[in-house]
Amino acid sequence: MQAKLIINFDQLNEADFLAKSGTIVTSLTANIHYPVPWIVQVPTLEQLTTAYTDYVDSYHAAINHDSLKIALRNSARQALTNLLKRLIPYLELVAQGDTHILATAGYDLRKDIVRGGGGDILPAPNDFRVAHGAKSGTFDIHIAKLIGAGSYEVQITESDPSIEANWRHALSSTTSAHILLEGLVIGKVYWVRVRGIGSAGAGVWTEPVSMVVD
Repeated sequence: MQAKLIINFDQLNEADFLAKSGTIVTSLTANIHYPVPWIVQVPTLEQLTTAYTDYVDSYHAAINHDSLKIALRNSARQALTNLLKRLIPYLELVAQGDTHILATAGYDLRKDIVRGGGGDILPAPNDFRVAHGAKSGTFDIHIAKLIGAGSYEVQITESDPSIEANWRHALSSTTSAHILLEGLVIGKVYWVRVRGIGSAGAGVWTEPVSMVVD
C-alpha cells in the first residue's frame, strides 16, 4: 500500500524545511489522536523535539555562511529527517485511513488522498490581531479559529514585507488564540503574518501587520 503521508524534505530549502518540521513537531505535541507514549519501535516525541531544537540552533548558527556551521546544520537536518520518516508508518497505522487524523500530524498528504478527502486550500484566517505581550520583547497574536486547520504557522520579517524572501518562520501553533511570539528585539518594527495548515497543505496568508516591539 502506498503511503498517504509524504516527505518532500529533500526538495525544500532551509527556511521551508524549518517551517515544515516545526509544524510537524508542534502538531504532534499534545495531539489527542497520537497520545504519548508512542510504541517503542518509533522515535519518541522527546527525541523528535530535541532533534528539531538542534536543527533550529544550527540553522541560526549557519546564517553567517560559515562552512563548518553549515555542515553541522546539514547533519542536524538529516538526523531530523530520518526521525520524521521513521515515524510515518506508525502515524498511518494509528489513523487507519482517516485523512482528518492524518492531517493533524502536520505532514503533507498525497494529493490524490487530499482530493479524495475533499480537502481545499484554507483561506486566510479572520480576526487577525497583534498586540504587545505581557513581557517586553513579545507579541500576543490572535486569529479566529479556522475550520480545517490542524495548526497555524507564524512568519515575521523586519524588512520589506512585499518581498517573499524576506519572510522567515517564527513558530507553529495548534491554538489560534494568544499565540505568544517571544525573543523580539525591543524598539524594532516587525511585520507578522499567519496561515493555517490543513489536509490540503498550507493555506493563504493573512495580510501582514506591523508593530514596534516594546
